[in-house]
Amino acid sequence: MSHSPVDTEDPSKIDYHARFHRLGNLNDLDEDIKYKKEAVLLKPDDPYLLGPLGESYHCRFKQRKMPGDLDHAIEYVTLALSHAPEGHPGVYRLLVFLGICHHQRFHLMNEVGDLDMDIAYKTRAVLMEPDGTNPPVIIGLGRAYQTRFQRLGDLDDLEKSIEYCTRAISFTTDNDPSLPDRLDSLGNAYLLRFQRLDDPSELDKGIEHQTRAASLTPQGHHDFMQRLNNLAASFNMRYNRLGDSNDLEKSMEYSIHALSLITPKGHSLEIRVLVNLSILQLLRFQRLKNPDDLEKGIEYNACAFSLTSGNHPDEALRLKHLGDLYYARFDLLRNTSDLDLAIESVSRAVSLLPDGDEDLGDQLDHLGGYVHARWHLLHNLDDLNQDIEYKSRAVALTPEYHSRRSRRIESLGRSYLCKSLSDHPCDHPQMLRLALDCFRQASLAESNLPLMKFKSACIWARSSLRLSLAESLEAYQVAMDLIPHVIWLGSTVTQRYHDAKELSNLAGEAASVAIKARDYKRALEWLEQGQSVVMNQNMMLRSPLDRLRSVEPALAESLQKVATELQAVASRDQIHYDMVLSSVSLNSPDEMAGIHRQLAKEHADILSRVRQLPDFESFLKPKQAFELVSAARTGPVVIINIYIPSNPLEVLEYSCDALILQPGASEIAHLALPKFNSHTSANIFSHFDSSIIRGAPIERGVHIHPITNHWSDFATILASLWKDIVKPVIDFLGYKPNQRLEELPHITWCTIGALSFIPFHAAGIYENSRACISDYAISSYIPSLTALLSSSPPAVASSILAISQEQTPGSHSNLPGAAQELEHIREHADGVISYTQVTNEMATVEAVLSGMEYHDCVHLACHAHQSVDDPTKSGFFLHNGTLNIISIMRRSFNNKGLAFLSACQTAMGDRNLPNETVHLASSMLTAGYPSVIATMWSVWDRDAPFVADKVYHQLLKDGKMDCRNSAKALHYAIWALRQEIGDEKFLRWVPFIHIGS
Repeated sequence: MSHSPVDTEDPSKIDYHARFHRLGNLNDLDEDIKYKKEAVLLKPDDPYLLGPLGESYHCRFKQRKMPGDLDHAIEYVTLALSHAPEGHPGVYRLLVFLGICHHQRFHLMNEVGDLDMDIAYKTRAVLMEPDGTNPPVIIGLGRAYQTRFQRLGDLDDLEKSIEYCTRAISFTTDNDPSLPDRLDSLGNAYLLRFQRLDDPSELDKGIEHQTRAASLTPQGHHDFMQRLNNLAASFNMRYNRLGDSNDLEKSMEYSIHALSLITPKGHSLEIRVLVNLSILQLLRFQRLKNPDDLEKGIEYNACAFSLTSGNHPDEALRLKHLGDLYYARFDLLRNTSDLDLAIESVSRAVSLLPDGDEDLGDQLDHLGGYVHARWHLLHNLDDLNQDIEYKSRAVALTPEYHSRRSRRIESLGRSYLCKSLSDHPCDHPQMLRLALDCFRQASLAESNLPLMKFKSACIWARSSLRLSLAESLEAYQVAMDLIPHVIWLGSTVTQRYHDAKELSNLAGEAASVAIKARDYKRALEWLEQGQSVVMNQNMMLRSPLDRLRSVEPALAESLQKVATELQAVASRDQIHYDMVLSSVSLNSPDEMAGIHRQLAKEHADILSRVRQLPDFESFLKPKQAFELVSAARTGPVVIINIYIPSNPLEVLEYSCDALILQPGASEIAHLALPKFNSHTSANIFSHFDSSIIRGAPIERGVHIHPITNHWSDFATILASLWKDIVKPVIDFLGYKPNQRLEELPHITWCTIGALSFIPFHAAGIYENSRACISDYAISSYIPSLTALLSSSPPAVASSILAISQEQTPGSHSNLPGAAQELEHIREHADGVISYTQVTNEMATVEAVLSGMEYHDCVHLACHAHQSVDDPTKSGFFLHNGTLNIISIMRRSFNNKGLAFLSACQTAMGDRNLPNETVHLASSMLTAGYPSVIATMWSVWDRDAPFVADKVYHQLLKDGKMDCRNSAKALHYAIWALRQEIGDEKFLRWVPFIHIGS
């Protein structure tokens, strides 16, 4: 109810305060304060006079923004509070009022003491409430704690902020117009906690609350566009952390939506959104390499400039972003004028910022980077010195806890390293030491992102080889320990394979250094940690928990549950986000991604608890060398590692080595393979890809005329493999040629990187002085030692499921041999083992997966393909669709035996991921089939039934099916095929291989 401007007790007096509120004349407010001050002079201890005077000063402060009025408001209301009767209901109002005043003075004067007083007064007010249920006061306290955290960085303040914001929301009804603001505050708190703790689940919570806030805000509301902009920033933050391109697209679409709604044109928010869009276009260019994204980014930046005059507070930031865009275009097109424009833009940005500006460090770091690029072009030492000066200033200006400090330190280290390699030898030792110290700091910094730490550790490891082998080993260990954080369980399988590209051949490189130091145990451990990372992670999730269950059954049950859920959610397909703003539904991609990251965190937390138990300290950790050597159960395991320098300036030279594990031996044998030199390896890799793989059938059932010289090329490759790698290994093992199948030893080859595509099992000389591996041993392959250790085939299989597709829907050729293949299997299985076949239209994805559940072994005679764009989309073509890697990995089969993949390219792998062995055969290993027969490329339709006939004859001849003899059975079958067609038909017999136990 409003006051009358006339005093009802004495009509001759005027209530100036009420008249000000009625008419808005500031002179009335001045008169109001004048008379209230006179009253206070008469009764200086009267809270009923002191309080209203303070409120009038506050009212005038809000109109005139004079700091003195706010000081007087605080002064008089503080006096009123000190004289107020104990327990008087008006005390609560005074406390809240003082909190608000101190909060306003903090934003005016930036004195932390005001923030402390704000929190103290509001805390007292909240404690006075009977039920503590006044949401405006509670949310105000939460925001005050949030502000103090941003100023001082005390995590306890952030925890309090989340506590009070959550409490305020719990007392807010769904139709309260203040709810979106309160949700936004809580969302911001979670985002701040993510930035501090680097826990993606906090980021998910922040986005969840921001999304709800936006969905509750009417589209015409003045805050709606800002909420869209905030959401765009948060999705961008998550993209930067997790690399999911869907987050980048969502950020861009929210920004474009916000831009379309902003009125009037030239609004400060429009400028901010335009700048953000220019940044997002740059990020998308970096992801997709589409030059159009750069042009759009420059266009958005130009629009932002056109809407402002000079001396705009954000001008320096916009200039910096413009420089980033010009530099990206220079990097793409190598036009030096773009580099000049980048340097000019960022130089102008630096000149606009005062020394204490928080953005100056970022600008200097970028400027140093662009000057460094010019040094690479022109080799002017002045540029390199200027680069170091800029970056040194940037590091000095960056607080210790700042998330970008470590990246700036690494960038400075790279410049020091360049100077250590310059034409001034006197600088070399000092500059190199400075560079290594920078790389060490960046790789160990807690505030740095895992991928950034990993990259810093890699350059530290490589650079320190110039100074100290011991320091290099230390740095490689840091890099290897970071692999599980770079390829994180909280990401989808598809994303993890994308992230695996960042590893390149680090494991082989690190192992080469360890071998150089004669530390073979470490070399073996590193090769295992960096090879088939995604597959080993999936196998870890399937690990039996019997030992844990016997000690802590509840903990084992929790771990099993989370691991099973992780497997299911990790294999979800990437879904394009629908950018229509709405509340997050239970089935939305955002929610699924959030659940995934939360499950990964739970899994890590449970593992941490398990590892605190006695004798469980190394539970599900990467296996150590003493455990890995036991992988040699049925014969020696030979790990072949090759390191090929990518840069002629690298210190580490080319090397090829074998690490050999033998049954019953605890030591790791090392065999250098110097004859397989860089020239030989380059020749083999290029010829194998260009003339041999291309000469193979396109798919089973389709034959082309082979390249005319493929036979001689193939023979040359196999002879080189024999002389330079395989024969030295055979000699080391002391093997002699033997024609008796039952007496042949069994070698398991574990080949690293590019070698994983080379047919070691066929190495030999097939001309006059004939000698080949098959005369000495039976060969198998294994993608990792963990796969060998995880399981072994059952002694006797009791059932087999056979699937064939003679006529596959679509443009695939007919496979008349598929029916014959199943007929051979049925004949051998009759009376020995339970046999089920599913053919043609009955062979659906669902029927096959269901059948695999209930049969020990599976045989697939159908078309298959290896997807180049997305390896997880590789699969078997069935009647109603594709049984792909993702579908198989979703299953967890137990106690399985042999998987015979009589199809095309089932063990081909992805040349973009040479260390990940991404093929259908490895997915069958992961799913629980410890023994797999597969093909390295497409096979002839008439050869497949022949090989299957011989394999199953050998496996079932004794009246039982022992899957442990699968490698021997395939060896026999391929020997028979060679007798039938001739050794020189390499394309026909070489692709068949055995993988696993």
